[in-house]
Amino acid sequence: MALYHTQNISSEKLLTIAANILHKAFYDCTRLEAKRRYQFLLDGRRIFLIKLQMQDGSELEVNLSLEQSELRGKLNFSLFKQLVGQLLGNYARLLNEKQPLNTFSDEEQQRWVYLIPAAFQGPEHLNMLVLSANMNEPGSLNLELMFIDPEQFRTAGANAAAG
Repeated sequence: MALYHTQNISSEKLLTIAANILHKAFYDCTRLEAKRRYQFLLDGRRIFLIKLQMQDGSELEVNLSLEQSELRGKLNFSLFKQLVGQLLGNYARLLNEKQPLNTFSDEEQQRWVYLIPAAFQGPEHLNMLVLSANMNEPGSLNLELMFIDPEQFRTAGANAAAG
């Protein structure tokens, strides 16, 4: 039976780890490997990315999934890879400039959503992709790339401007 230790981690450090893993999964590999991962994600599968050795000797399994219920239009591999690259660039800029991260987390701080989007304008719709990191399963970190509805931000912005 495996023993798991709870460790506190800052949202910045978690984002740095996630960004490095995403970079390795889609850029530091062959196009075929990256495309295979993309296809599994597109099919609704959660994929294993890496097993990390923690400082205390425990292991952390990192998985990735894709939530596409809010996606409007078509997604192909090139566009997906471009969006992941946009996310990674946004993260690097914010972390290097030590800018505050726009995040949401649950009360237990087991799930973080980084509201640092990558966006693309389709023929009829704007799409936004964000990253979620879920640590509620012992011994695993589940990353989720999520398409979100950009209209919720327009409404919030319009209400703030009107108020």
